Amino acid sequence: MPMNSPSATVERKANLRLILPFLILIILNSLDRVNVSFAALKMNADIGLTPSTYGFGVALFFVAYTAFQVPSLWLLNRFGMRRWFFAVVLCVGLVATGMAFIQDTQAFYVLRFLLGVVEAGLAPGITLCCTRWMPRRLRAGSISVTMLAIPISIVIGGPISGWLLQQHNLLDLAGWRWLFLIEGAPTILVALALPWIFVDTPAQAKWLTAEEKRWLIGELEAEAQTAVKGGGVTTSMLLVSGRVWACSLAWLGLLAGAYGLMYWLPLLLKELSAGSDLQVGVLSALPWAGLGVGMFFNARHSDRTQERHWHVVIPSLVAAAGLSAAALVGSGWIAMALLIGAGVGLGAAQGTFWAVPTTFFTAASASVGIALINMFGGFGGVLGPGMIGWVKQNTGSYSLPVIAMAAMLVMSAVCVYLIRPRPAPIIS
Repeated sequence: MPMNSPSATVERKANLRLILPFLILIILNSLDRVNVSFAALKMNADIGLTPSTYGFGVALFFVAYTAFQVPSLWLLNRFGMRRWFFAVVLCVGLVATGMAFIQDTQAFYVLRFLLGVVEAGLAPGITLCCTRWMPRRLRAGSISVTMLAIPISIVIGGPISGWLLQQHNLLDLAGWRWLFLIEGAPTILVALALPWIFVDTPAQAKWLTAEEKRWLIGELEAEAQTAVKGGGVTTSMLLVSGRVWACSLAWLGLLAGAYGLMYWLPLLLKELSAGSDLQVGVLSALPWAGLGVGMFFNARHSDRTQERHWHVVIPSLVAAAGLSAAALVGSGWIAMALLIGAGVGLGAAQGTFWAVPTTFFTAASASVGIALINMFGGFGGVLGPGMIGWVKQNTGSYSLPVIAMAAMLVMSAVCVYLIRPRPAPIIS
């Protein structure tokens, strides 16, 4: 493809003016969501959280996150991308910063629930905006770049969070309170800049030339018509579509594995070693570095080959095998290597996943369909962390719930395998 073609120039400009801001937003959003797993190293004892109450508080986030996705995307459609992102990101920053001032279990529950409410539409909203701005041929790569923000936030945020926990500060706050304050404030500052960064539609983008706008709008309109003519899933078909339910279960399994690692790995590593909080933060980042590598390269390969389903199926099975083996090994560098391998597979599957359902939604059904699938992903957030906390408190072991999460990844692989395109029968 010539570098000066409309496709190449639009992709280059969109990556800079749209995908890069999305990446920054999700990095901050993920850090605000996940830093509780590092704060828990000190916070749980300070405010009296047990493993089960901590797991319940983490799960409460996902209850709200799941329940408020459709209303949040309705507001995105109603008010437009520019105003919606400003309001959502500002509220996320305010609630995340407020975590610095909680005093007891009830306050922990309330603020985790509120964080789920305000974050509910952000990730699916970004996915929806990618489908409205990026042609299908570029979609896996663009969506995977935004999803790279999650492993980036943990690779960067893990060591930073571990370091902040150990630092004295000017306000003489406990380390975990200082962590929430310092990591929540940048989200507020970025929110204030968003009205000058985003526009609502490609037609309003001053950074595209008239020719580039015509090409992009034409591509998106042609794809929308093709989806309708090709039997795409309409809004009225969403709840009875086998493809939608298969994708929903697949995303549930993928996120159950990811969130289980996200919220419990620091506590697991702290239990297995006598390392400092900084060392735990560094070690916690390693599987997420693997996740980022898998996410980036698998999505790029999927865009080059235009194959989607096997690019989800095979990595899901790799992740399941890695988690199961790590649970059986128990501890040590072999277990860490297996967790890194599981992270590579998990990231590879997640980075390509959204290129599957967005191929069969019509323009009208995309927002509700994406929200529906993401709602099931939210259930994965409830099941993964909540199950680990309950089983850990009642058995003293992390192995059983980790193997259960591996089984859910196998379920994800089976679901995507079942909806793969099949060659037309040869009629002789």
